[in-house]
Parts: sequence; structure tokens; C-alpha cells
Amino acid sequence: MKFEATKRDCNTRIGYIEIEGKEIRIPNILWYSSPRIPPPPFADLKLAEDIKAQDFFYKDYEEKENKYKQIIPASLIYPYFFPEEIHQKAFEMSKSNEIFSIIFPKFPVAKKSFIYVMANAQELFTNPREFVSAIVKIREKIGYKLLYAPGIANPVNLPILSYVGIDLFDSLDIVIKSRRGIYFTSTGEYNLEEIEEYPCSCSFCKKGIENFNDLLMHNYEIMKNELIRTIRAIENRELRELVESKSHFNPKYASIIRILDMEYYNYQEKRFPLTGNKKLIASPYSLYRVDIRRFRERVIERYEKPESTKILLLLPCSAKKPYSTSKSHKIFNSIIANSPNRYVIHEVIITSPIGIVPRELECIYPAAHYDISVTGYWDKEEIYMVNECLKRYLDKNKYDAIINHLPIPLDIDAIETCKEHPTSGDSLKNLAKALEISENYENVTHTKRRYENAKSMLLYQFGQIAKKFIEGCEVKGKFPDYKIYYEDKQLAMFSQKRGLFILTFAGGRKLGKNYWVEIDDFIPKGSVFAMGIKNADERIRIGDEVVIFHDEELRGVGTAKMNAEEMVEADAGEAIKVRHYK
Repeated sequence: MKFEATKRDCNTRIGYIEIEGKEIRIPNILWYSSPRIPPPPFADLKLAEDIKAQDFFYKDYEEKENKYKQIIPASLIYPYFFPEEIHQKAFEMSKSNEIFSIIFPKFPVAKKSFIYVMANAQELFTNPREFVSAIVKIREKIGYKLLYAPGIANPVNLPILSYVGIDLFDSLDIVIKSRRGIYFTSTGEYNLEEIEEYPCSCSFCKKGIENFNDLLMHNYEIMKNELIRTIRAIENRELRELVESKSHFNPKYASIIRILDMEYYNYQEKRFPLTGNKKLIASPYSLYRVDIRRFRERVIERYEKPESTKILLLLPCSAKKPYSTSKSHKIFNSIIANSPNRYVIHEVIITSPIGIVPRELECIYPAAHYDISVTGYWDKEEIYMVNECLKRYLDKNKYDAIINHLPIPLDIDAIETCKEHPTSGDSLKNLAKALEISENYENVTHTKRRYENAKSMLLYQFGQIAKKFIEGCEVKGKFPDYKIYYEDKQLAMFSQKRGLFILTFAGGRKLGKNYWVEIDDFIPKGSVFAMGIKNADERIRIGDEVVIFHDEELRGVGTAKMNAEEMVEADAGEAIKVRHYK
């Protein structure tokens, strides 16, 4: 058996498992099967007919040997709240299986199996906090192996379960609820007797649901469609938006999202891709979603303002991204351009849900890729977030003067220039007047500021090593399409599509062993697959620029398709897309 992930989004992935030479897509559903309840015709994976303990799985029936293949062993599972030593018994029963292991959050993993079965999934799922904690504990033990959670999936919660990192589901909840006369849609479950008109056009609803089998087949169709929808969302990097939309139908799902975001940032941050070119549709849940929070944290922890800037100008965001392409920011830019010393002025955009966006970072994900309802109203949580970001930012980045051109008050000592609206005539006059103080500072040239801008952008991307990387370099080009040269060799160029600097082979050599991957002795051409990787820098995230070494020899540069943990752990799959090689 073999598993290979092909695309990743949030905490999950899509890919294929190979069983007996046949490829089966993941995530997927194990469909219940018995003499009285046949599986749907589209089923790839089935739960066996002898299922009294609800713990048998099969893929194919071997007629010659009169048995099923790929069996999950029967296991004695005690309630989750029992002491750890009690769970030892169940754990011992599943240890010998080569393919499946029952995994208990309270008990360590003794051996590596191909698929892990989450014990007490139904009990844990009733409590969002316990459920999230169990998922995180299990994932920390099994890494990126396949995880199956029995008895909890249905069309309403399937995207949520996928989002938290579950790969395999089953149809048991659908079977049980169909027996009770529950009619599923993608957004909820309803009593069949109370439905006057079916909100579905499947063949069973068209002819009219007359019995249990009709209802079950309808619910199976909805489940299949929701699986397809979830897979499509992962492919398009839209799973978080789908999950947030689901949270409106059940407070439990909203709790799962909030608990993950607020209490398990470090766990998730490793798994969330660093780059993206899809629109991020922001909502009230987005304030602490992982990729947005990571941007805020990097601005505070890695980024440093251009050294020559002395005046901080706080500007409002715009609906159009990047901000500088919007009508309002073109107006602001014309005023800044006419100031006596424009390059001593540092523009920082204030926005929700991201926080603060220095102008140099406006093309970086997610600053250039989010969309949010604009009402002009800021709630207390948004204002608190912005003020906290500013406080932390100003503790590290010092200015002689601050100009606030926002329609909201901030907890800082600043020159206030906005009257009613940032683009009103009075506001723009006030802004032009305030910027006259720039003539009091030593003139900063465009060339110097361009170098400093590139340095600040590299600090966001690579951290402190960026200072050594750009030392002695020359920066050419118009913002944001900077190119970095050293001794007449191009080291890197900024890609607006990816929102990062991309390296040449010479750039990889100057970066040295930072964001490094150690490979076996081969020349990387096209791609480096996980099986050829020996070790990797733990800072690497999906989308990062990486340098490829064998021992101390640079072999290539490229883009990470896995994070460092998965690169080292996985046995299959593309880990790096190689751009240049030796």
C-alpha cells in the first residue's frame, strides 16, 4: 500500500492511496455494506458485511480464499475518559496489524501503520475542545499518516472533519440517521415527515421518497456531492471559506474553528501554505485564521522598516488589491510624491483582518489576496487587534513623527489629518500640509530607498539572514518587481504571482545553508521527491524558496511543495519543484 499527497490546503491534503495496484482518491468514504444495506454503486471503499463491532474494512473480496482483503482488526475500545492504563488493553489488541492501528490520544504509538483509526471518535466529537485536542495529539504522534475517524461523518460536517486533518470517513452516521427518517442536505438534517417539497433533484427525490432505501440513497448522493465539493475546495485553496460557511449551521463547528485558531496556532502554522493567488474571503472568523495571523507575526518578529524612513504615515486600506492600484491610494501617492522628501516617508496600511501592512509587503500573500465587506464600521475586537499590532510594531520600529490619516482613532501620539473621509478635500489638504515636515530631514534617494525596501521584504521572507544575503548587492527595477544583483550576477527577483523573491542558483549559493534541504547523491532535475530527502530546515513551509544540498555542495534551488516535517517523513510525493540545478 502506498499514499501520495498531491495538493495541500489548511491542515489537510488530497492524494491517492494505492491498494492492490488500484489508485483510490483521498479523502474518501468507507461505505457501509451488509446483505440488507448495499453500498452505493460509486463506492471505492467498503465497510464489510460482518460489522457487528463496526470495525471491519475491506476493499475487495477474495473468492478463491473466501475472505476479504485489508481488514481492520476488532478492538476493545473503552470510553475516552477512562484512565490511560485501561486503554492499554485495546492498544495491545491492534499493535500487530501491519496496515491499521487503533490510535488513542492518551496512549503513545508503538509502531508505524499505514492507516490509523481514531478511537472514541463519536464520544470526542460531542465536545469540540476534547475533539480538537485529540486530533492535535494524534497528529503529533502519527505525523502525516492517514487518519480514519469512524462513525461521525455526514454531509454537513464532512468539510470540517477534513479541515482538522481527517482523511477517511464512513457512512455509519448516515445509515443510522436514515433509519430515524432524517433527510440530509449539505447544510442540515431534517425530519423527512416534515418536508413538503424536496430541495434536491436526485432521482430518488424526483420520483418521491417512499422507503428507507430511497432515503438512504438520497443521503448517499448528498454525502458523495459533499465529498466532491470538499476535494474541489482543497484543490482551489478554498477549504477555509467552505468551513466558515458551514459554521453558521452548527455552533459546534464554529467552536472547532475558534479553538484551533486561538489555541493551536503553532500546530496549524506548519501546515498552512505560505503563498497563494486565490482570493481570501474574510469574515468575522478570519481575524485569527492561521495565514492571516502568520502575516501579522512575521511583520512584528521578522520585518524591519526601511532604515532611512523617519515619518510613519498610516493609511486606510482599499477594496482593490494591491492597494497602490486603487483610486484612493493613487490620490495618496500623488500627494506623497509632491512632498519635499518623499522617500523619508514610510507608508503603512491599516486593515482588518490583517492588521498592519507596510507598503513594501502589499503584494505578499495574504495582503494582496483578501476581500472583506467594507462598511466603514470597526468593531471593538478589530480596533483592539490593530492597536496591539501597532504597539508591538512601534516598540521595534522607531520614527520621529507619526501621521494618522485614518477615520478611526488609535492609541498613539500622532498628527491627525483625516476629516470625515480620507479622500475628502479637507483631509487631503491636511495630509499635504503634514507631509511638509519631510523637508526637515536629510534627503533620501530613490536608489537607497529601493535597496532598503528590498531588504525589508527579504527580512519578512527569510528572517535575519536576509541582512547578510543582501549585503554588497545592487537592487534594480521598479516596485514591486525588484531584481537583486551581486557582482553582476542576478541572485533573485520578486514574483508578484507568488508574493516572494525567487532565487537563482547564484542566489542559493549566497543564501547558504538557510531554508536548506539535504538530499541523497543525485542531481535534482525537475522535481525532488520525498524519498530522496534526508533532512530539511524546520523553518520550511509549503511555498517557501529552498536551497538543495548534498553534504556541503549546492545542487539546486526551488519551491517547497511540502513543509520540512513532511519532506523528512513522507515516502512518496513531490517535495520540491526545482527551478535551477547544478
